[in-house]
Amino acid sequence: MNIKSIISTLPNQPGCYLYYNEHNNVIYVGKAKNLKKRVSSYFDRVHNLKTTKLVREIVDIKYFVVSNEKESLVLEENLIKKYRPKYNVLLNDDKSYPYITITNEKDPMYKYIRKVDKKALRSFGPLPIGSKAKDSLITLQRLFPLRRCKGNLGKPCFHYFLNQCSGACYKEVDELFYKEQIKKVDMFFKGNIGEVKNNLTAFMNKASENLQFEEAQRIKEQIATLSFMTTKQNVEFQNDLNIDAISFLIDDEKIAISTLFYRSGQLILKDEHIQTYLEQDVNDLMQHFLNQIYKKNIIPDKLILSNEIQLINLSDDFKKIATHPITKDELKMFDISFENAKDIIRRSQISKTINIGNEQEILLQLANVSNTEKELRRIEMFDISNIANEFITGSCVVYINGHPVRNEFRKYNIDAKFTSDYDRLKHMLYRRFQKALLEKRDLPDLIIMDGGIIQIHAAKDILKTLGLEFISVIGLVKNEKHRTEKLIDVNEQEKEIKVNLKLFNWLSAMQIRVDEYAKSGYRKKQAVSLLKNDLMNIEGLGEKRIQILFKKYNTINEIKQTKDEELINLLKNKKAFINLKKYLDDYK
Repeated sequence: MNIKSIISTLPNQPGCYLYYNEHNNVIYVGKAKNLKKRVSSYFDRVHNLKTTKLVREIVDIKYFVVSNEKESLVLEENLIKKYRPKYNVLLNDDKSYPYITITNEKDPMYKYIRKVDKKALRSFGPLPIGSKAKDSLITLQRLFPLRRCKGNLGKPCFHYFLNQCSGACYKEVDELFYKEQIKKVDMFFKGNIGEVKNNLTAFMNKASENLQFEEAQRIKEQIATLSFMTTKQNVEFQNDLNIDAISFLIDDEKIAISTLFYRSGQLILKDEHIQTYLEQDVNDLMQHFLNQIYKKNIIPDKLILSNEIQLINLSDDFKKIATHPITKDELKMFDISFENAKDIIRRSQISKTINIGNEQEILLQLANVSNTEKELRRIEMFDISNIANEFITGSCVVYINGHPVRNEFRKYNIDAKFTSDYDRLKHMLYRRFQKALLEKRDLPDLIIMDGGIIQIHAAKDILKTLGLEFISVIGLVKNEKHRTEKLIDVNEQEKEIKVNLKLFNWLSAMQIRVDEYAKSGYRKKQAVSLLKNDLMNIEGLGEKRIQILFKKYNTINEIKQTKDEELINLLKNKKAFINLKKYLDDYK
């Protein structure tokens, strides 16, 4: 029976469908509210490349009818687990993160786990993967000891003598003691660590005075681990809830999903997924993703999801905690997550072009579509980036024989007095090519402007001023989704470039690279600006001394690594030096 005949026999009922290839292997499992409509949609319209490839492999279809959507969801997951189809990639990654839990026992103890224990009295996390997560457990055992041994040993255990066990090994421990300890741990994970840090610092200083340098070093490491566990991220909200913000972005053949984990208002972790997109319903994809990520991780108090997700279609576990972003804080949390999703897609697009090959063929195609009648050996692309007209940065990326040459990339600081893209580009391009002429550097065969006619005219005006009209100029126009859309050739005519996939991907990667390079510039300037503002709060330092510091050093880490004598000579003020050192010791 051919595919059309099979589709004609499908019922208009909810269920699951299985696609088979010529080797009788299940290559895809899906669910549908209406089996006939959903399966038909694969064969009666144009799809992206991945979905087209899937459809070409289908030689047989089987299905199961169920009584409701909830049943179809359970059945679909079971079928995917059974057959592990190659096109159901979203469920193949079963990621879990470390947690520290407190067991629900008469004499509780800490545990380091990778799968959530629903019976635990408390669970803290998720924590970043790595050795410091386990160091965090050791620090907790030292700071707020609970039971550390099996208990009821009839004598004190080894850890008790180190003040790292409650004493349940040989005595009855008051329930109030555990309640107080757990209360301290709760406060600790909410970032209220000032008193603990002060006590540890006092112990470290005392050990140092008594020449117990190994002990002092051990406590110093504890303080560092403590800071690692409770460091507040750039984004902090006044909220005691556990909140996860999940966003997604679809880019033709890929779907990127970004999850941000907020605990007590602090962003503590982010999770990234990018998978093949086969034009599935986004509500189904999100339900699968939620099932996957929370199989081994704690379900939060609140889930912030995209407005595109129909919350009513989620399973009961998630429906009661899910919301669309409404409040100012929710919108900000979601926006940060969405920016991460965009970044995942950007990185994926760049990696797509790493092995494109045939650069000479691509350059010939570019010359043809641009109406440039010359060999394109050296190409330079320009862009401007800023945040709310601050930290304005221009960037130039250089390609030679089709390959990016990173040591030729340049960033340009643009004065805020230039208020339009046209003026900013003229300023940057004048600096660029005046210097190239004075130093007799190589000139490009082609300039690509990130933008349209205005940007092209800015380049042409400067080239005319400098007598460089022989350099060809084209533009790359983005669509409303900030993706490469069209090319404007040397005659200022728009050209479609999606018809040539290799050239399109190559130009898209170049456009992403120049955009990222510019953004890295303004992010660095923004970070320095914020740091300078922070340093202004240090008594005795002042604007003049801050300028002196940043004239000599580029980053805070360079300042931290400077010898004390050098800083004292530079600042010429002992009080400013002492206060700066205190700030540097706390800076992470």
